[in-house]
Amino acid sequence: MFPSWVANDQLTLAAVLTRIAMEDTRCRSPQTIGDQLRSTGLALPEVPGPVVTRDLVMPVLRTVRRGGAPWERWWDVDGLHALLIELWAGRRLSRHSREEVRDELTAVWCFEDDWLVDTLLDNVEDPFAFLPPDLLQQSATGTARACAELLITRGLMKITLPGDSLSTRPGLADRPDLLEVAKRCHHRFHLEETMQRVRGLSPDLLTRLGRDLDAWDARMSQVTSHLTAYELGLITPMTEDERYGEECLRAGLGLRAELDSDDALLWHSDSVTGDSSVPDWMTEEVITCGTRFFHRQEGPHPVWLATLETDAHMAAVRMLMQPPTRYGFELEDYGDGLRLWFHFPVLPADPDPPFRAPYTYSLSWVEHAWELLHLATVGYARLSIVRLVGDGELRAVGSVRLGLPEEVRARAKEAAIAALRRLVGDETQTMRQRIALEGHDQAAEVAFQICEIAKGEDIHDELALESGAAEYETFMTASRHLAWVRARQSAGLLDGKNPLGEDAELKAAAEARQRTLEVLRAATGRGNGKARWSDHSDKPSVGEQTAFVHLINRYGTLQLAVCRTRAGHSHFDLATCEEFPLVPLAGAVDEWARQAPDHSRRVWHDYLEQLVAECGGPAQAIIETVTPREVRRLVLSPTAPLELLPLHAAPLDSARTSTLIDAFDQVVYAPTARLVSAIERSQRQAAVVEVLVVAHGGGHLPGLEPIGGPLCEAHVIAGLHNSVEVVTQEEATPARALFMMPMARIVHVAAHGLTHPNRWAAGLALHGGSLGEAMLTSSGILADGVFSSVDLVILNACRTGTHEGTGRTVQTLRSIESAFLARGAKAVISTLWDITDLQGVVFSAVLHAHLGAGADSHSAYANTIRYLREHRWRVPSEAGPVCAAESAIDAMLPDWRHHLGQQAEENPLFWAAFKITGVV
Repeated sequence: MFPSWVANDQLTLAAVLTRIAMEDTRCRSPQTIGDQLRSTGLALPEVPGPVVTRDLVMPVLRTVRRGGAPWERWWDVDGLHALLIELWAGRRLSRHSREEVRDELTAVWCFEDDWLVDTLLDNVEDPFAFLPPDLLQQSATGTARACAELLITRGLMKITLPGDSLSTRPGLADRPDLLEVAKRCHHRFHLEETMQRVRGLSPDLLTRLGRDLDAWDARMSQVTSHLTAYELGLITPMTEDERYGEECLRAGLGLRAELDSDDALLWHSDSVTGDSSVPDWMTEEVITCGTRFFHRQEGPHPVWLATLETDAHMAAVRMLMQPPTRYGFELEDYGDGLRLWFHFPVLPADPDPPFRAPYTYSLSWVEHAWELLHLATVGYARLSIVRLVGDGELRAVGSVRLGLPEEVRARAKEAAIAALRRLVGDETQTMRQRIALEGHDQAAEVAFQICEIAKGEDIHDELALESGAAEYETFMTASRHLAWVRARQSAGLLDGKNPLGEDAELKAAAEARQRTLEVLRAATGRGNGKARWSDHSDKPSVGEQTAFVHLINRYGTLQLAVCRTRAGHSHFDLATCEEFPLVPLAGAVDEWARQAPDHSRRVWHDYLEQLVAECGGPAQAIIETVTPREVRRLVLSPTAPLELLPLHAAPLDSARTSTLIDAFDQVVYAPTARLVSAIERSQRQAAVVEVLVVAHGGGHLPGLEPIGGPLCEAHVIAGLHNSVEVVTQEEATPARALFMMPMARIVHVAAHGLTHPNRWAAGLALHGGSLGEAMLTSSGILADGVFSSVDLVILNACRTGTHEGTGRTVQTLRSIESAFLARGAKAVISTLWDITDLQGVVFSAVLHAHLGAGADSHSAYANTIRYLREHRWRVPSEAGPVCAAESAIDAMLPDWRHHLGQQAEENPLFWAAFKITGVV
């Protein structure tokens, strides 16, 4: 693989290997590095590029990521390469002319800076051959030596180095040659300083002494000019902070160096294609943890990640990656830490503020303080950039090396060292142990809070970010406009149209919303260490008898992050379910979702029963983490693939007679505790009518088969309440429904429910001249919905609580129910799969019978589920709300009990399709 002049020379070979590692710090891809080695002759050009990449470049990169550069300054990859090149140049100059070596430095080693090349050409193989004699022993005229002898005899000058010499130059302990240089320099300057204090010296003596010192300096300058930069650093005294900082860095060798796989880091954008995948750990941080900007230490690399969300962000990145790059940094103190704001280039004629990325280092954590020290010492960050596209998908953009300004490095280093002195002190050897142990008591809270961030994105922010700031109104206006544009585009998609220019309008609207959100966050303090939005919005609002459980897909393993309130304080628990792998479950759920419910041989139903049985493991883990006798209300926030399954129906025993819903008084769903708090705090308006029923049986458009259930439901519900407004068929248009919904306390919609790959086009099919006109979509609800008077929305249609999305996003609500919650509804009842007309009618009748009798939303829901699950319809009720419901059904469907019994035999879990989400 190597030519003989490389393979047979250890120094040259070592320089080649460090060259590979050095190019990696500049974010050049392994393929680019390998091609460069072949084109410059450092590797044989006849060896195929993929072979050089696989067998040479990647092994070096993995080794360096794992253990750093192979010398005592493991973090200084560039420094080791520079040292080896200086040594190589010095030896080469002893055998070849300066012009030959100059050509090799530019053509082979690719040095383009003339000043740097001249510096390298000043090296010689043995700089110590020029070392002047010790002035205590010899000098040009003998004057300096005689003066030194006299001063030593009189006790005015010492021949030994000061006691702190090695402590301020610790690298000299292993370099006797440099120690001798330092000793002779000390004698020379100590002699001059002492002689300056002696009075009455003759001019002739001073002249001869000056000649000796000048002659000595001339020879010593030859030595120092031929020393390497590393050697000059060793003989230069270090401050106490510099010494302590290097001691801390050495103690952290190997910290967080687990990403040694080939695809663990991104490289420069010239090696990234449009469909390049993102490393799993970055996807995990962005998707599972909800992070947009974060820092991480990977071997010698300080890695920063930035997530792009708009075209304006992408344009700024393109400018960043085009030389000469122009960017800025800003340092900000916050609470107990330091935040570095990276400013992307400003687009020409762009009136908006520059795109900024925050990187926060808490100085209360040893790991963060150490990472900040490392960043300030190496002086660069490897900025990896990914783009969030579609339904939670990530695309690689590339990486770029960011050099930190000297003033930023100095302040960051000072802050990091001060923090480490406070946190670790002189026991630097315990640093890795401290980092391994710190934060264990906060792990559960951290896991819970990152779920709050990850699952609180997009439309849920619009309610949870409620603020009195003027910027909030601007943000909401932009959000409504984006929803309106999405609604119009959704109508076009549903009608098979894709008008020109709509994509550009949609991108502009999304850009405007993102910009106003950034301004709102800056104005209200989010992102700079202050309270977000209000004094209590960051703290989960969980009742004393409530447990909020985030289910987390962490690298394919299920974790539970639980929040409870005890004595007025939030308490967190974290449990890992190692025995419950989510990867095979995700494949099974995907296979099940592709099957039709009426598939022959009960395939769909068998799948469902198996999947729900698999959920028994997580259910049992929840029971073990959350003691039912102490908790009455369980709030679940699942993530993919669990958000498509009825966790409330998960069995707790092998006979499946006891389920999760039996263990608590309430089992409800919600994306975040923050959204629940926002709904609870929202100002409620008085309703004009108790119940609004919107029903449409379809049949008026191709693809919408006529169904009788919705009109039957409307008739039954009208007879179970005293104050009911019913809108059906031709009157039940999306516009009329949205106009009337804010007047009601309970909204019931019965119609065809349709999912769509574009989640903004999913919704309920009402009346209209085309499918686009007839659909009450998620985007339409976000554009025009106002539900501050609505306590409960019942979406009694197929698949209103599920979605077709394939993105690896943790957002749990991607269906139409989320839009109702974001626009102020307290709770939504929806369905996880297709339901029959009869199931919809019976569920609605029993539910509204309980609601009409004064039951609250959850009691009515729980009683209805119990009725269906226990097959209570088989024996007619003689009194109470259920009797009224059954009588109403009897009047319209005399044989309903028989048919429902058949459907229950075919799918015993039919009742589990109904779930309730929000605040009840």
